[in-house]
Amino acid sequence: MAAAAAAAASSEQQVVPASPGPAPAQSSLPTNTTEWPNAAPLNGEKLIFSISCGNSHLHWATHYGDAEDYNPQIFWRTPHLKKEDMESEDLLAVLSRNLPDDPHDHIFGKAENATAADAQALSKLRAAPLISVYVVSTNQSQEALLAAIWKTVPSRFFVMRGDDFFKKEEGRYDTMGTDRLATLTGAVHLHGHPALVFDGGTATTYSATDGNGKILGGGIGPGLQSKFRSLTKDTDALPEITTDQVIARVNEAQEKGKPLPTFARNTQEAMMADAFQEFALKGRNVIGHWLEKAHEKSASTDTMKVNTDRHVICTGGDSDILMQLLQPHYGGVIEHMESSGAKSKNGALAQRYKVEMSKHLIHYGIACVLATQVSLRNRKDAFRKNPHQEHVGKRVAKHFEVEADDGDNIFRGDVVKVIETDKEDEFRIQYDDGDSEDITIGELYDLFKMFAVHGEKKSKKAATGKGKSTSQKKKGATQKEKKKEKPISQAATQKEKATSQTAASDKENTKEVKSSPEKKAVDIPSFPIKSAKNKASRVPSDAKKPAAKKSKTVNDVVALVKSSDPRSFVRKRIGKDFDGDPFFGTIMEYDDTENPPLWHVEYDDGDEEDYSKKDLIKALKYYGIEGKNDDNKS
Repeated sequence: MAAAAAAAASSEQQVVPASPGPAPAQSSLPTNTTEWPNAAPLNGEKLIFSISCGNSHLHWATHYGDAEDYNPQIFWRTPHLKKEDMESEDLLAVLSRNLPDDPHDHIFGKAENATAADAQALSKLRAAPLISVYVVSTNQSQEALLAAIWKTVPSRFFVMRGDDFFKKEEGRYDTMGTDRLATLTGAVHLHGHPALVFDGGTATTYSATDGNGKILGGGIGPGLQSKFRSLTKDTDALPEITTDQVIARVNEAQEKGKPLPTFARNTQEAMMADAFQEFALKGRNVIGHWLEKAHEKSASTDTMKVNTDRHVICTGGDSDILMQLLQPHYGGVIEHMESSGAKSKNGALAQRYKVEMSKHLIHYGIACVLATQVSLRNRKDAFRKNPHQEHVGKRVAKHFEVEADDGDNIFRGDVVKVIETDKEDEFRIQYDDGDSEDITIGELYDLFKMFAVHGEKKSKKAATGKGKSTSQKKKGATQKEKKKEKPISQAATQKEKATSQTAASDKENTKEVKSSPEKKAVDIPSFPIKSAKNKASRVPSDAKKPAAKKSKTVNDVVALVKSSDPRSFVRKRIGKDFDGDPFFGTIMEYDDTENPPLWHVEYDDGDEEDYSKKDLIKALKYYGIEGKNDDNKS
């Protein structure tokens, strides 16, 4: 699945009526982006459709509206729609022949020939007449053709955007493909944060989040077939390798125990061996960095699902092959080196994560968004029923796309007034920097929620408003003229002062925590203390007891590493815990050409790893405790 896609142009939400006939010009087709909560599934909707438009196929799924999690139930794949077919064929017939039996019957009934009249009549019998269709697209031409065929039945057609899956404050960048964001959301939906997804299709991508739910980033490269096609196209002597040939060779490797050799003896196997080794080794490198970066801080279990088992998910057309290559011994697909050590080659890393395949991860990502939006809509509906005056005086927070003096784009403020209007009450927000705006009850709910997440500023810097105008602040909000009066009560002013004092106190508390780095996670298991009863019985009662030997502390190790020549640790023995088992190795060299410098470690079983200074300190400390079990101790 390709990772780069332009987002569809934003337009007003539009209900698509039934309208059979030839396709209109592509530019006139509706491409409705999601505007929540109106785009959420309708109450009483029984069957919901999701479609992923890839570079080579359309991937469809249905979701049951009665299910609280909206997880997909039925999956199917079809070829791309062809514009020439749609110009010569009834568009409703094109939709009909792309649907399996159950989804087809839900729209058209059990009649032999699908008609617009059948679809209209059946829609009137449903609690929710319109069918909701959600599309994640990396192919704008297919997106437009899909909109055309769904226009032939009573439906709502939505093209999802990157912002539906991750907000900018959650690490999303503008050019990140919606399909990558959807698969990442699907992984979080299944296992929680941190998440890591490998997506193998026309392009092979990887994307990851950290323990706090923010996107770390990822990478994009050619897929397996793209590699083989480019070799055949750009050279005269290299043969074409088809998908079927690749699958057949992988099956042979696993079923007959004949992995692809590193030093292949024919051209086809040489091409496959190189492509497979490249992904297997790159994938392990990515996973190693993810385990270090994403899991270095514990996720907040109070607010999010946590991927404690370190699941890594492979998705896309080549996901079955990618999954095998990330297994111990490369899944038997390519040759691996045997080792006489405590574990087999690349076993230490493999023990630290679990790899699984989910070909339909995008649809789980869509399900996650739908479930979240429906739940949010229900909570907002309940929130609207609360007396509005009780919101006055409460603190709120909002994210603005502006430059902030202290680098914090979250601006805090107070609800200072309820404004009665002909339609729905609005609320005056007075921000701490002096700006104000009027917002709806739905927007107020979002501001309360953001304040609950971010709280007060951790910095003591006062917000001056410099570099941020009122017009900038109102970008994306309801545009209203600023009212001249500033009805801030004395109580609100006192509340703001109290809040500032609380923020200052919070800052001092934060500093106290930061001043004790030795309290941060040091993975050292606890061990029972051996009894000294027999030895003590031989000591005379009047003998002077020797002073207890002081154990080495974390600070001693830190001081040793900081004060010593980095190269003095070369040939030193170290230890590391992999899922409860100790593994020992030797520091082989120090490389100061890297930034930061690294120590290269070779474990006794043949695995290798590069240590940062933090890694070195942990490994030395661990060895100080577990070194007595090292069979190769010098």
